[in-house]
Amino acid sequence: MSNRSDWDVVVIGGGIAGLCSAYYLALRGKRVAVIEAGAVGAQASGVNFGGLRTNGRAEAELPLSVRARSEWRKIEALIGERCDVEFTGHVEIADRPDHMASLETWAKMAEGYGVKPLLLSAAATKRRFPWIGSEVLGGCFVADDGAANPRLVAPNFALAARTLGARICEFNPVRTVSHDGEHFIVETENSGVLRGINLVNASGAWGGRLAAQLGETFPLDVMAPQMVVSEPFPLTVTSTVDYPVNGRFFYARQIDRGNLLFGRGPGRADLDSRRAQYVPQNAFDAARIAMDVLPFLRGRSFIRTWSGVEGKTADSLPFLGRSRSHPGLIHAFGFSGHGFQLGPGVGLVVAELIVDGKTATQIDACNPYRFEKGQESSDAA
Repeated sequence: MSNRSDWDVVVIGGGIAGLCSAYYLALRGKRVAVIEAGAVGAQASGVNFGGLRTNGRAEAELPLSVRARSEWRKIEALIGERCDVEFTGHVEIADRPDHMASLETWAKMAEGYGVKPLLLSAAATKRRFPWIGSEVLGGCFVADDGAANPRLVAPNFALAARTLGARICEFNPVRTVSHDGEHFIVETENSGVLRGINLVNASGAWGGRLAAQLGETFPLDVMAPQMVVSEPFPLTVTSTVDYPVNGRFFYARQIDRGNLLFGRGPGRADLDSRRAQYVPQNAFDAARIAMDVLPFLRGRSFIRTWSGVEGKTADSLPFLGRSRSHPGLIHAFGFSGHGFQLGPGVGLVVAELIVDGKTATQIDACNPYRFEKGQESSDAA
């Protein structure tokens, strides 16, 4: 293996944001290398809930989310690999009048972005979702939403990108990143030095650390969403459900094999070890809430729990856009626990920013410098 290689684009981070970026860049003829410290999809992209929702998203994310949804519709045909994509809908339940009012406001806004929300009364919600046992005042249902298997998606995007000529370097931590005035210089542990005309920072929870090596500072916290899965049982939960409990959402979906996947409450994340640990008490609390919201779960076994490492921004919107200090650098990290569905949209946008110099997708609200006064983005066409 050569000690140095030259690329049009070096992508740091083998999660869904980085691999979708690599795929769409390779599709447009760019020579791309992806550097991943561990296995592709082993961090947040591979251990998340797998939800593909537009429902309930912040308005700032909807242009990106709607664009990603169009790609998810054809993703298996596009990359030629199974991703267990299904569109069974997503419902957000309201248990208070003020929450129901917020759902009504959101639905009216979302229609302007091409989302088709269906507002449901309490009676209509119970008829459509009779398996919900807790108090219900109404809900908002989006039939076009769904889910995919996060354990398959990122690795299969890696396969598809490799088929197009991308180089995927796993188990290959980055030592240093710098810029020599012409190229980005990425020194790795196992693949020597990679030089790139462009660099994509898709490093997830480690994105802030990578940016700091290039002289940029972004406020980023770490989070560890925690999941629990039940034993399999006959299919009952027909759509993904979000239910508010004491100001935080309990969310659940049932997969084809019959297992119920649900989450609420954090685990513990450690950036240095690149590992997350589940918190037993939070898993017990999530199971108790699951049995309150979905009473048919009583008597069932909960067989596994896990967590993953994710980066969180102060406003829960990602850092997505061009660097102001290095024109060839694109940041795409900080997805705050809800970036899985956005992945293909992020990949398209990153490819457009690099190849075309702009994107038609509105991403100004994700400007990486938005927490600095007077900063504006000009990435949208």
